[in-house]
Amino acid sequence: MVQANVGESVIVNQIQNSTVRYALTAEQIIALKNAGASDAVLNAMINSANKAPAQTTTTTVEQGPYVYPYVYVDPWPWGLGWGHYYGGYYRYHRWH
Repeated sequence: MVQANVGESVIVNQIQNSTVRYALTAEQIIALKNAGASDAVLNAMINSANKAPAQTTTTTVEQGPYVYPYVYVDPWPWGLGWGHYYGGYYRYHRWH
């Protein structure tokens, strides 16, 4: 934002209102100063490390037990007899 000529107060407000916490190293502070950041911008970034962390929400989805779909397996022709189909069911005749 400094290189885009955004005003110092705008940059400071953005840093203060953001949920981002900056933990700058000495090398990063020097690099920002060399890039044109003002002391006020650097101090706002340094002070942001003391912000409370942003609250996150967690959604928990509880799944019930898995229910297998009902599958009907017709036992015919594995029986000991022979069968006839009667409109939706088999009638079996067993050998005696």
